[in-house]
Amino acid sequence: MKVAEALDPARLYVVHSLKDSLSTFVGREAWFSTLYSDKPLGAIVSDDGTDTVFRLFAPRASGVTLHLFLSADQPVTTQEKSVNMMRDINGVWEATQSGDHHGVFYTYTIEGPDEPGNLFFDTHPEHISDPYALVSDDSFGKAMVYKPTPAPKPLKNGRPDFEDIIAYEVHVQDFTDELPVARNKKGTFSAMITPGLSNENNAPIGFDHLTSLGINTVHLMPVQEFLHYPDSLWQAAFSEDAYMIEQGISEENYQWGYRTTHAFAVESRYRTLGSPIGAEREQFKALVEAFHAEDMAVIIDVVPNHTGENMDGRNFLFNFNAIDKPYYYRTNSKLEHIGPYGNEIKSEYRPMVQRWILDQLQHFVDVFGVDGFRIDLAGQIDEQTLIWLKNELPEDLIIYGEAWIAPSDPTVANDPDLGWYKADAPIPFFQDDARNAFKGTVWELNNPAIDRGFAGGNGEEREAAMRGLANDYSEEPTPNHGINYLDIHDNWALADQFSDVDWDGRRHVDEGQFKIAATLLFTSLGPIVLHGGTEMMRSKGHSPLEEIEKQVASGTIYIHGKRDTYNLRKANAFLWEQAGALATEDRPMNYAQMTDFWRGLIALRSSSIGDVFTIGHQVPEGYFKWILPENNQLLGYTVDEKVLVLVNTADDAADFKMDNALPEGYWIQVSDGSDVNIDGCDCGTDFESPIQTIRIPAKTAQIWKRR
Repeated sequence: MKVAEALDPARLYVVHSLKDSLSTFVGREAWFSTLYSDKPLGAIVSDDGTDTVFRLFAPRASGVTLHLFLSADQPVTTQEKSVNMMRDINGVWEATQSGDHHGVFYTYTIEGPDEPGNLFFDTHPEHISDPYALVSDDSFGKAMVYKPTPAPKPLKNGRPDFEDIIAYEVHVQDFTDELPVARNKKGTFSAMITPGLSNENNAPIGFDHLTSLGINTVHLMPVQEFLHYPDSLWQAAFSEDAYMIEQGISEENYQWGYRTTHAFAVESRYRTLGSPIGAEREQFKALVEAFHAEDMAVIIDVVPNHTGENMDGRNFLFNFNAIDKPYYYRTNSKLEHIGPYGNEIKSEYRPMVQRWILDQLQHFVDVFGVDGFRIDLAGQIDEQTLIWLKNELPEDLIIYGEAWIAPSDPTVANDPDLGWYKADAPIPFFQDDARNAFKGTVWELNNPAIDRGFAGGNGEEREAAMRGLANDYSEEPTPNHGINYLDIHDNWALADQFSDVDWDGRRHVDEGQFKIAATLLFTSLGPIVLHGGTEMMRSKGHSPLEEIEKQVASGTIYIHGKRDTYNLRKANAFLWEQAGALATEDRPMNYAQMTDFWRGLIALRSSSIGDVFTIGHQVPEGYFKWILPENNQLLGYTVDEKVLVLVNTADDAADFKMDNALPEGYWIQVSDGSDVNIDGCDCGTDFESPIQTIRIPAKTAQIWKRR
């Protein structure tokens, strides 16, 4: 073979077979895997303010131009200045400007050849944003230069040990939409930490509700800048749409945030209305500091497995698509995006993609003081990258994620060094087997008798519930390898799952079954995560069961209904009038008692008695001792011979024959199934062991501690 000219690894070549007339693109993996630079990226103002350097990694660009603007809304045709950037040997483009450019807005245009897979300026004339921007004026706006300020104070007692975690997953807008704060604060970081709020029941709400629960970790759903469709586009389509008005989404594109567009920027729509662009960074920092002052860790949901550039069947040019799509994303043989969420970040064999993931995590730790991360769809990130990330980050950082949904590239998914699931998980994962056993399926609810797990009376799930309590899974060498939970932002709310009226927790909740599920969770081993609002039977009942499609000028909007309320605002809002509310004829649920019950379980787990559950190492055989009546709707167990739990999921009261199952001692009841008090619930059912029989009411779980 004779090469007619020197090959340029940045270009795309095609090999043709004369024998069978087939052709294929020549791979660039070997070259891509060698590209690396440790230069700081983004817009960096020097410590003394004498200059500002702009750096962008764009390995196959033939030219990059920096454009500077004085305001966010200044048209790109009236830029203040454009600067041709210079490329170094590792693919980093750089330009230095004299002076402190804090507050200056900027974009990039990136030139490159017209070849398959490329979306450069030559064929797609768009100004794009900096993927390392610290401030973005909403997803579609310009980036802004910003000088970081010092991080808030860390937790005075350090981050909680992993096995001690009681995390509370919460969405900023959901939590604050209905709070009695000034209109410009609703849906913001500032509202979330406003103290002194109460409702008509004189119950603490908002920040004071959280601090009164006793949790030690606040788990925030995404706070990195994420995709919202522009308000003008949205309002033009839906301002008079009755369904969208009724769901609270006619004026803005409400989102949970699992569509990151700028990983180093803080979500600008969580900024107090009227405050300047960029103020969201200091407001988020104030939130972290407020929770730290209450000795509560803060972790954030991050989404490094896909970006917001290809959501809902659309193709946006925010940054990576235009910078170098084949470098940053997994693609098929035609260099097209793959993945169930529009695109999929290519972490394997891409050192600068790996660095981008690490840099964003380190940034939120160093600049904002966050204490850890929940990695969304972590199973789509290759195993070696996750192992490397854990080794590079502080040892005490809290990290967990989702194991399910493998990489869409089969060569990655099937490579034992790259693809992974629970058995070889590089980070702790959500244990959905325990969830299903405790409270049932998350996919389709049809039959209350079987679809609510063991707590709902399905005795066939008793053995599975026992495995979930003891974390007795082959893929969990220790309880710290799995996270137990009941419900989470995805799928059905627990209140809806335990409703006998159209699966609508606003109209009815079987509170006995609901409390059994909670008891199972809180008496299981290892760390646990709570879905915010479940403690007061928060429901998604406002959203319909059916899925529908709506249209805006740019295409289809998909609304999945109650099973996935990611873009339904009203269904997700915290209804703060429920806090402290007693049962009424119109609303028969006792919200006050349920919240107190969960608060009691949190206190139990956080106390010295709860040490038997917060175990991070493998426990000895017999740590759980089971009491197994013939009726499989009944389950009893002792934990380390210090705690006794008796569960009756049946419709009738039942006797537990103890048969010397308990060690000798005096047993103090701390939960009668309605109330929890770690000092003793004053129920009149304390006893001295041995005891022959204990009678448990229908649909009730009770707890004792041994003195």
